[in-house]
Amino acid sequence: MATDKKTERPFEESTGSNAENCVYLIIKSQDGTSVYLKVDPSSVMKVIFKEYCKRKQIIDYKTVRFFFNGQRISPRKTVNELGLENNDEIDAMLHQEGGGPAHQI
Repeated sequence: MATDKKTERPFEESTGSNAENCVYLIIKSQDGTSVYLKVDPSSVMKVIFKEYCKRKQIIDYKTVRFFFNGQRISPRKTVNELGLENNDEIDAMLHQEGGGPAHQI
């Protein structure tokens, strides 16, 4: 049974000749936990972000900021465009509002 590219999700186990083209990514959260994903190199990061948030039970992926080597990752980029390789770590941090000057009495 052949898999259709439109229905195949990038974080699922691949079958056939595409299995060796997969990239294994690690997404680390602020609390120290890690999520391991097996993705296709042509996967858009938005799909990967949504899967991470689904596993961490975060409702909206836009409330999390993702960084690789200190640079924020655009959800429109692909794994190849970012140059991600096997076992690369992506940092996930919850967005924080505020940060203005403290009120002093």
